[in-house]
Amino acid sequence: MTTMIDAPTYSDTVAHFANLIMRASLQQVEQASKWYHEANSVAREIASNMTLDIERASCIVAAFSIRERWSSNVRKALQYSMGLDVSGLGVHVNLADASMVHGFDALKGLKTNAFARAIAGDESAVVIDIWMCRAAGIGTDSPNKTQYRFIADAVHDAAALFGLSPRFFNRLYQLFLVERLLNKGKMLERFGYFLYYLLFPSRH
Repeated sequence: MTTMIDAPTYSDTVAHFANLIMRASLQQVEQASKWYHEANSVAREIASNMTLDIERASCIVAAFSIRERWSSNVRKALQYSMGLDVSGLGVHVNLADASMVHGFDALKGLKTNAFARAIAGDESAVVIDIWMCRAAGIGTDSPNKTQYRFIADAVHDAAALFGLSPRFFNRLYQLFLVERLLNKGKMLERFGYFLYYLLFPSRH
């Protein structure tokens, strides 16, 4: 699928994702299976409040995800949908306004756009965060388009090995990474990793 990096390196990345996901717990599988359905229910509430389709409502949820805890993300998106003043980053409201008009096209960031598509129900959407970048070993926490596509393609191919949707596999892998770091590594790193996913689940 990918057009980047030599085949052995790509194959190694797919194998790495696949090998680790086989160690996911049943609890992680259950959590991953529910997460986007619950996020979709938030988008549907926003769609109802604003008489929008699910695409635009999902984009509004994603617009408020930047540098926000999931609970705060949801609260601000719902406030916006009810016409209330929303505190925080100006980019949130600007993106939400644009999302009402342009839908997915309003979100230019690869991760934010993928997050909106995943919330809307796109089972092929893959959200690449800094931890996925590090797991893939690309050498940066801010992937360019080629690097993002490289990791996303690897997730697609690894998911296919198990007959899973890329969206579900992606979320399950992120949950697994949390557990893995909590059980290994330096205490400070473990604590920081835990806080990241506790406070920022929407930045997966």
